[in-house]
Amino acid sequence: MITKSYLKLIGIIITASSIILPTSLASAREPEAPKRNLPSIQKSESPTKWATVEFKMGPSIKYWDKVAKCETNSDWQNGGNWSGGLGIAQTTWEGYGGLDFASRPSQATKLEQIVIANRIAVFGYQTKNVYLTIEDRLKNKPFFRPSVSYYGWGCIKNNKYLKPPTSNLYSAKLPIDEQYYCPSYEPIFEKYSLPAKVFSYIAWRESRCNPGAINAIWENGQIVWTLNKNGSYDSGLLQINSSWFKTLKLQLGHTPQDLMDPTVNALFASWILHFSSGRLSNWNIKAMPA
Repeated sequence: MITKSYLKLIGIIITASSIILPTSLASAREPEAPKRNLPSIQKSESPTKWATVEFKMGPSIKYWDKVAKCETNSDWQNGGNWSGGLGIAQTTWEGYGGLDFASRPSQATKLEQIVIANRIAVFGYQTKNVYLTIEDRLKNKPFFRPSVSYYGWGCIKNNKYLKPPTSNLYSAKLPIDEQYYCPSYEPIFEKYSLPAKVFSYIAWRESRCNPGAINAIWENGQIVWTLNKNGSYDSGLLQINSSWFKTLKLQLGHTPQDLMDPTVNALFASWILHFSSGRLSNWNIKAMPA
């Protein structure tokens, strides 16, 4: 016998299903925009004390394209011992951490080759398991391989028309207080030749160090609110704007969902920094030669 209480229970289940089902379908239709925590931004949290900070930054694609034209006639898959577009020696590739990306320069992407070139010329590289002395090994102080400037490339050394940048030093105003940074992500920024301190601040300002932050809200697969007046939205640790999504797919083969991974977010930030004309101004950072 079907009792009133039973019918009441069925009614509750149907009502609950009608609430849950559209939400589930909406989630299925929006794989590129998962619901994430929005950064909690309060005016009182804004920095009040600033200082001019110097930092290193490698040259953009414009310069490295000129080097590649001279070294290998722009063949970024060039083989041999001095391989890739920039003609990096295999031992140098390994010494500056190229194996982070590929076994040989010719097997790495154009961006990855530029990252290693910037380590060689500008940043140096912190090795992981290379020690100069037994004492260093006992203290777990692996060797820091210094940069060797641009003159490790024969084309730069011998071509008067291929002068290297006069300086790799820039300056920008950054907060004084350490609470406005994301230090745990600085090793990732360093890996991709990003000015680590600058991007540590950008990560705090943009997402409050939250790799899952998206500054928009969806309902039934449609954006109903976004912080950006033009209707776009920003994703991940460094808040990559949705206007870059086609480039992200074309250049790196990643989806917007992948930007929730801080490694992918930083990798694409490196692409923007090195391949776009805006460089740091893409994140509203005014950098001046020091």
